[in-house]
Amino acid sequence: MKTHIALAFLISALLVSTPFIASAQEMTKQDYLEKSRKKTKAGAILLGGGIVLFSIGGTLMAVSGLDQLTSCIGGNCSSGAEDGFAAGTVMMWVGGLSVVGSIPLLISAGKNKKKAAALSFTNEPIYLPKYAGNLPRAVPSITLKIRI
Repeated sequence: MKTHIALAFLISALLVSTPFIASAQEMTKQDYLEKSRKKTKAGAILLGGGIVLFSIGGTLMAVSGLDQLTSCIGGNCSSGAEDGFAAGTVMMWVGGLSVVGSIPLLISAGKNKKKAAALSFTNEPIYLPKYAGNLPRAVPSITLKIRI
């Protein structure tokens, strides 16, 4: 019984604290381009940083692993080589996760760029003389805007 009351209280607190959005704002093409540019920049930084961390970690692992192997062959294993090996492993993991995390950002940036260049239906004006009769002043048109 206590769990039902606690669950009801939790659900009601969640519903009260959640702001309700009446209507979603429509994004313009400029908004999509700006969003795409920001995500591309963030994805490139994550990708480049991840590659650098991964390579430094791999180098550190290789050097520390070689030191650990040579010191253990002599009979006295040093703990300094093990610390470098562990640090290299952590750097490789962080770099690899950074590279994997950049992929969704770059994909999303491409989708936003495609949305910005999508076809749109608008009423384009017709430039006719002022007294040309009972002709429409605008016609439905398909437009394609590509930023160069």
